[in-house]
Amino acid sequence: MRSVVPIILLVVLVSTTATAGGLGIPTSRAGLGIGNLEHFTGIRLNFRDQGVREVNGINVTVWPGKDKRPNGSYKGLGVHLVGNSGRDFTGIYASLIGMAVEETATGIFVNGIGMGGGTVNGLMIAGIGAGAEDLNGVTIAGIGAGAENVNGILIAGIGAGAEDVNGLLVAGLGAGAENINGVAAALLGFGAEDMSGIAVAGLGMGGEDLTGLFVGGLGMGADSLKGVGIGGGIGTRKVTGAALAVAYQRTEFLAGVSTGVYNRASEATGLMIGVFNDADTLHGVQIGVLNRVRSGPTLARWLPLINARF
Repeated sequence: MRSVVPIILLVVLVSTTATAGGLGIPTSRAGLGIGNLEHFTGIRLNFRDQGVREVNGINVTVWPGKDKRPNGSYKGLGVHLVGNSGRDFTGIYASLIGMAVEETATGIFVNGIGMGGGTVNGLMIAGIGAGAEDLNGVTIAGIGAGAENVNGILIAGIGAGAEDVNGLLVAGLGAGAENINGVAAALLGFGAEDMSGIAVAGLGMGGEDLTGLFVGGLGMGADSLKGVGIGGGIGTRKVTGAALAVAYQRTEFLAGVSTGVYNRASEATGLMIGVFNDADTLHGVQIGVLNRVRSGPTLARWLPLINARF
């Protein structure tokens, strides 16, 4: 019987303060708050936040707020059954379903399904879906993670994407970004417009300008490759460095080293190693079973084992 008394008291307090917005003990601004108190410091229990200005301390809610543009500022610890939304969050917050940030969130955020907003600083974990305009820190999602700008680590079990990444981007299946400076890895495929750093993909990889070390299990393609590219097949417009293919390598301009069962370059400067090496013009050496240089003396255009032009 004694255990029922506090529950009954709580229900009575909530019901009697519904029209007033809430009840604070000992004051309406600090202590223990029950209901929709807009300014409060302490422990605050509310069904649904609306018109909140500032909450400092522990905030517990059941249902998401209905403000179209929430303006509340939260600092401390938040526990939400079905999400919450606000202008700023600072501290540790957990939600079963959803959380929305209008401007800035700093701290640790754990959500079962979905979190999104403006700028997130710290650690964000979501079972399904995590996104923001700017992610600074570590973001982990079981399914899907994305942002405009990432500074730190972005990891997703299935799918990760961003516009600009400075740090680490990892996806179980696919990953993509416009610009990456750092490290990227994907189990299946990976794509980027411009990348400087290291990228590894289980199946395929593609990009516009790649600078660094790139490994594609089956193949990779790029407009410009500066550094080292490794894959089953490699297709580029220009290579400065090394294009190390197992089966097929094709480029218009080679300055460095290339390999492949079929190793093809329109203009090659450096070393070509393969079963069949083929170049329109060569300034360097070809080593293979059969070597072809399409320009130059007729009798020296097809040579076994080695061909050279200097």
